Amino acid sequence: MLVPKDDFIGLDDQVHLCAGGETPALKSHQDAVARFFLDKARGEDGRDQFEETYLKCKERAGRLFNVSPEEIAFLSSTSEGVNLLAHALDWEPGDNVVVADVEFPSDVLPWTRLERLGVELRLVRHREWQVSVADLESRIDSRTRVVAVSLVSFLTGQRQLLHELSRAVRSSGALLSVDATHAAGAVPVEAGLADFVMSSCYKWLLGAHGVSVFYWNRSRLPDLKPPFLGWHTPATLTGWRHPTRYEPRPDAARFEPGNPSWISVYILENALGYLSRVGVPEIESYVLELSERVLHGLAELGLEIMTPSRPQERAGNVCFVAPREKAVMRWLDERGILIWGDSQRIRVSTHLYNTADDVEAFLETLKRCPLV
Repeated sequence: MLVPKDDFIGLDDQVHLCAGGETPALKSHQDAVARFFLDKARGEDGRDQFEETYLKCKERAGRLFNVSPEEIAFLSSTSEGVNLLAHALDWEPGDNVVVADVEFPSDVLPWTRLERLGVELRLVRHREWQVSVADLESRIDSRTRVVAVSLVSFLTGQRQLLHELSRAVRSSGALLSVDATHAAGAVPVEAGLADFVMSSCYKWLLGAHGVSVFYWNRSRLPDLKPPFLGWHTPATLTGWRHPTRYEPRPDAARFEPGNPSWISVYILENALGYLSRVGVPEIESYVLELSERVLHGLAELGLEIMTPSRPQERAGNVCFVAPREKAVMRWLDERGILIWGDSQRIRVSTHLYNTADDVEAFLETLKRCPLV
């Protein structure tokens, strides 16, 4: 056991193997929320506490992603981050964006809006559920502006080899956008290898909805302008005498047009503190050990596994084909096992609060399921 189950709400009477959808909440989040409401009642002094927590949270996020906190912005969701990027870049007819067919809709659909500008969306088709660096590289040419990938796939559990992908994309002159939602908090994320990194916070990061991490590689694109503006965009406020004058903030806060979800930031700051005390390398080693147990058990059942077996090519998600996924999910739920099923596949997610007993309970229960 890496951490006590008692640190979390809702683990007393169920096996929770669906971190890829939602994680249980830390009990200490209740204290973070109470602190937020106390600060909210303090007027302007409370706003100072908001800002202090916000800056501390950015420091923690920067350490987690191994980048400067000045390169971190807090947006509302990963979807907002992808849309922000799509609107921030200057496009020309004939440009293209490369993305895989097994990506989450938020990593695909925003780029389709660019087709009216003459921008081509190039879909890389998976091969037996896998998308290799070579497959992605084969669709890149001199007009590729962005290669958009997930570091760990929501659908298959495959982890991209980020160092190799970064070299391939940068050698072409394109930009690399990485969705780290299913990686951050479970495995290391070297954000500096990409140009943009987005991550939701309510899954592996143990946070809540309403806030996401957006990383901007400022050294690579120092002049990128925010496409959406608000009171928080300018470095200084000019007031009513010159209301239209502004100069964007020098850091990634330029991409935050207004207040973040303060209560979500308080929760995230607490979550990142918890993860840092455990240590991401320790979490990675632990979840890879548990997910390997899941892989072996599923293989023994003769199921079609979608996730690579090599440790460097997977993280906490292990996925297998299940045409009756919703029925399987309900059957397991009735027996106290939480997994995630959609898109005709089942996703089993192991995180730091899981144990080998959880995995064995899942596998033994699955053996009795008449629906797989």
